[in-house]
Amino acid sequence: MVYLLTALPLSAQEITLTVDAPPSAAAGERFRIVYNVNSTDGRFQPPAFDPSFSVSGPQSSSSHNVQWINGEVSSVSTTTLVYYITASTPGRYTIPPAQYETKKITVSSPPAEIEITSAGTAPAQNAQGTQGTQQGNQAPAAGSEISLRLLLGAREVYVGQPVTATLKLFTRINLSGINDLKYPDLKGFLREDIETPQLTNLESEVIDGVQYGTGVLQRFVLYPQVSGEIRIDPIQIAALVQERKNVNDNFFNDPFFDNFFSGVTTVPRMVSTQPAVIRVKPLPEPKPADFHGAVGTFELSSSLSKTDIEVNDAITYTLTLRGTGNLNLAGEPVINFPQGIEKYDPKVTVKSSGTASGTKTFEFLLIPRSTGSFDLPPVSYTVFDAEQEKYITLRATGYTVKVTGTTGAGESTAPVYTPGGDVKYLGQDIRFIRNGRSGFEPLTSPLVSKTYYWLWFALALFLTAVVLLLRREKLKRNADITRLRNRRAAKSARKKLSKARSLLDAGKPEMVNAELAGALWGYLGDKLAIPLSDLTKDKCYTALRSHKVEEDLINELDLVLSATEYSRYSPSSEGESPDGLYRRASALVGKLDNVLN
Repeated sequence: MVYLLTALPLSAQEITLTVDAPPSAAAGERFRIVYNVNSTDGRFQPPAFDPSFSVSGPQSSSSHNVQWINGEVSSVSTTTLVYYITASTPGRYTIPPAQYETKKITVSSPPAEIEITSAGTAPAQNAQGTQGTQQGNQAPAAGSEISLRLLLGAREVYVGQPVTATLKLFTRINLSGINDLKYPDLKGFLREDIETPQLTNLESEVIDGVQYGTGVLQRFVLYPQVSGEIRIDPIQIAALVQERKNVNDNFFNDPFFDNFFSGVTTVPRMVSTQPAVIRVKPLPEPKPADFHGAVGTFELSSSLSKTDIEVNDAITYTLTLRGTGNLNLAGEPVINFPQGIEKYDPKVTVKSSGTASGTKTFEFLLIPRSTGSFDLPPVSYTVFDAEQEKYITLRATGYTVKVTGTTGAGESTAPVYTPGGDVKYLGQDIRFIRNGRSGFEPLTSPLVSKTYYWLWFALALFLTAVVLLLRREKLKRNADITRLRNRRAAKSARKKLSKARSLLDAGKPEMVNAELAGALWGYLGDKLAIPLSDLTKDKCYTALRSHKVEEDLINELDLVLSATEYSRYSPSSEGESPDGLYRRASALVGKLDNVLN
């Protein structure tokens, strides 16, 4: 009854077909054209897209809304069709009207104008106005559904000057995740990742009147190592896009089933940034002697754990470089400590605040080896300040250390190395393991001149030749399968006869005859070289006669074989006993082996 009532307002409903297309898009980027019609019982005829367009779709969906208010029934049905288009050639294009045909009327959509611009030339204006205009970074191209941008803190820097970079995602469609973040080979840069929270929610931003969901995927710092224009190739990700798909496209066109069976699928879509170029300027020449690669804005401070100390005790001298710049690349300062103080390699610690700023600490362990007053000189450390574009020398104060106490008796003063000095002998620091005459005597004549050496050599050659000959003969004999079976025939037969004897002793006479038959047939097949498939009495007797075996022995063989076969199928009380057959078979194998060998 409800369907009957809802049909009345539908017949009077005016059908309209609208199109939603972006005014512009970047070449190579995919955009959407969406058609909406307030009907579900007609047939959609798509427009004739330009042949240069790459078109996929349509992705269709239907919705129905029925309301009953104060006895009046209203129904709204909507069909949405989405086409995904990629244009590779810049230019201005006109998309012809699409048509929607029902049984009573045919409606058309208005034509759509779209401008395809070259990649990377779309206007860049961020609604928040923080990064786009100052740094030359680009917002998403108009009409793009999803894009990736690399936002750089600067486009022109000095060698070693850090450049902060932000990888940011812009999207107008639903995403279920991000996979496979792939960085290019950043030639000419050192990259240091900044700890970035995992992207779980997108923030809303309006750019050129279009609302986007945005999020930061990764922040990192780039340190240029060479001068010149350095290109940053595209960074690529796989975005998991949620798309609606109908499973009954080839079934039938029914509004209810279109809505019921439509589902959401996840489709990976590759998205990449546009290439970027950073101009890197060389550091001015000449460079100061105490410049160790630090580029940025820094301060230098020093500290000493204590100034009054006993001899051979340790003190810690600390230099701290604090500021913003390439802290990881800043080299160790050169300090000329006075002679009499032993210096160890410094412990270096870098603490970063999440960007290129932080501290770098050099901790020197010093041990005075003699008493007296020692002056630790002031330290100069030159850095290049990129903002002021000049070298600046930082200085840390010096200290005076007073060393007291005496060295213990018998202790030797540890050596102190003076650069450029000669190595000095400091006492009995090298001692012999053993003194006196050794037990080794020199040989008066070489071993090869001895007679016994050559006798042993000849004997070894002879034994080797014998072993090789025996081995070759054994391999040759084993290669002849027929002869090998012939030689092992009697041995195999005796094994089976021995098993028959064991069965007799175990009180199992019913199983003896099978073993005796197997022993005789196996012996005849191996000894006479007759295959198992051709092994019959006639062939065996013919072969035995060819080997000049006496007829009496052949008759004995025939009697034993017949007896074993008869006793296997007759009652145990009839025929010869198993023990008697065993004795006759054993004797028969011995007689045949004497004749056939």
